[in-house]
Amino acid sequence: MFPVEGSNSKFIAGISRKFAFVEWDGKSPKPSKIETIAEVDTDPDAKGNRLNGGKVDPWGRLWAGTMGPSDANGDVIPHKGALYSLNKGVVTKHKCNIGISNGLAWDTTKMKMYYCDTMEPKIFQYDISKDGKISNEKVIFEYGNKLEGKPDGLTIDKNGDLWLTSIFGSTVCKIDPTNGNIKEKIVFPTSQPTSVTFGGKDLDEMFVTTALIPVAGKIPPPPAGTTYRIKVAGTTGLKGDRYKP
Repeated sequence: MFPVEGSNSKFIAGISRKFAFVEWDGKSPKPSKIETIAEVDTDPDAKGNRLNGGKVDPWGRLWAGTMGPSDANGDVIPHKGALYSLNKGVVTKHKCNIGISNGLAWDTTKMKMYYCDTMEPKIFQYDISKDGKISNEKVIFEYGNKLEGKPDGLTIDKNGDLWLTSIFGSTVCKIDPTNGNIKEKIVFPTSQPTSVTFGGKDLDEMFVTTALIPVAGKIPPPPAGTTYRIKVAGTTGLKGDRYKP
């Protein structure tokens, strides 16, 4: 859920396969209003899909992708999802055959977009125009024997370095997108880091969420499910963006 420009109580969110405006005062247990903007993955063979990772880009568009349903064994069916953007109420589909759409980040100096599909052990880079068109897909990082787990959340710092969470890999890593080198690795006492962002007054703190996804039928023990707050040295994050309706 992300704030909408011009309001302190209006947000944009993904609910199942729908983009929606949400009115919420930040205190009440429920929102006062939910207004559907658009629905994605409307084909009959995608009815089990749902929206997953999303983020507002520096130009005020919401980007979010979908993931497929789970099979009888509880595994997500691959290649059922897609990546979309929402610009002033208009939906654009950018990529198909996505497994689990996840991390997004943008570098406005280099005009690059970075993206992760959790079912692909890579970070993808695209050229992006100010009007939201992406092109020239390129893999700028591959897990190989560098990391364990799968790519999940992603953010970028003021120096242009990427910070990547690896679910089932216990780490958040700082990655140089120009050469794919891992510059820093933070290891957590739980295996499921899921999302990373910068915050705090000076944007010099990192907030990392972790999950409680059952493994072999068992819920992982504490501290799984913890949100971590980490003081970062040598860089800061970028201020979050608001959706422009």
